[in-house]
Parts: sequence; C-alpha cells; structure tokens
Amino acid sequence: MIPAPVWLYYVLGALMFAVAAYGGVVLAVSAPAHRRAGRDVELSHVVMGLAMAGMFVPAWSFGPNVLWQLVFGVLLAWFVARTVHSVRRYGLHVPHYAIHAVMSLAMLLMYWFPRGARVGAMAMVTSGGARMDPGLSFVLSFVLFGSAVFTVASPDRGATHYGTHEEDAPPSPLVSSDEVGAPVVTAAVDVEGVIGSPGLLDASHVVMCVAMGFMLVLMI
Repeated sequence: MIPAPVWLYYVLGALMFAVAAYGGVVLAVSAPAHRRAGRDVELSHVVMGLAMAGMFVPAWSFGPNVLWQLVFGVLLAWFVARTVHSVRRYGLHVPHYAIHAVMSLAMLLMYWFPRGARVGAMAMVTSGGARMDPGLSFVLSFVLFGSAVFTVASPDRGATHYGTHEEDAPPSPLVSSDEVGAPVVTAAVDVEGVIGSPGLLDASHVVMCVAMGFMLVLMI
C-alpha cells in the first residue's frame, strides 16, 4: 500500500475533533428543549470523534484503551438493543441505529486489534497487539462507505440521527404568542434549528463514516 501523506492524518484528525465538537454543541443547544431523540447518536459521535482523532494522530490520544473499549462496548450493546426494538415495533427494516451499532463495533475492534497499518509517522499503534482480519476490515469499511453514499443520496435528511419513523423525529419548535397572538419562535429554539439542521447532522455522519472507513482500509 502506498503511504498516505502525513498532512492527511492531521487533516482527518482535525475533522474528527470538529465532528466531536459539533456533536457536543448539538447536545448543548437541544438541552433547553428537552429533546431526547437523537441524543444517543450525537453522544456516540462525540466519543467516536475524540477517539478517532487520537488514532490518526497518536499525540492527540488520551485515556487508557480499556476505558475506550468499555465506552464502545456499551454503545454497541445500546444500539443493538435499539435496533432490535425498532424491528420488533415497526417490522423488518434497517433502522438508523444499525449503522451506529456497526460504527461502535468497528471502534471496539480497533482497540481489540490495535496493530494498524504502519504508514509513515502516523501509525495507529507503534507496536504490540494483534491485527484485525483483513476480510472483516474490508466488510466494515464497505458498509461505512456505503452508509456515507446512501446518506448523501437519500431524500430523508436527518434520518441518520432520527430515523424515518414519526416518533423518532425531533419535536416541532416550541412556539409562544406575542401580545397580538402572532406566533413567535424563541431564540434558543431558532439556534437549535440552525445548528441541528438535518443537512449538518447528515454531513457529520458522512465525515465520520468516511474517516472510519479509511482507517479500516489502512488496517487491511
């Protein structure tokens, strides 16, 4: 495999920090509206972004591996449970929770099999550990790249965070009335609508899928 330029790893690491920061902002602005839909996905993007940044640029990593394994193990169990619940409730379909279960599994496997591709100075891990099965890395990367393509092509904006079922969608903006009875949208809700717009949510998902898929390709 031809080594990628070192600057690319810094760019991808910075993008991962950006996705994590964006997820944190979305969580913060949605708190006043007491919105619960999509919070698990946003939280997963925060921790995945922080972990992936440290994988692309080892100097940016922090925390013991066992802690990250525990975090992604919990996320995997959560998204699998939500996937099963959605299928039982709505019938056979592919819930948006499923891709996040795959992403959690991929993150967990990266920590279980830490010997990544040695590419210049930006090796995921410098020594020790087992190597992930190349076939498994290929399948996971294929699924992640496919999710990115599907998200870009799908007309259902925001489905990566809220799904396509009515109860999964975020609530309507809170509306109050002024003295003459005209509806007024509060400033806080307006900020949430801009920052948490479906297009931006989908963009963060696409960036995460592409970066994670790229890392898995390096591990083949």
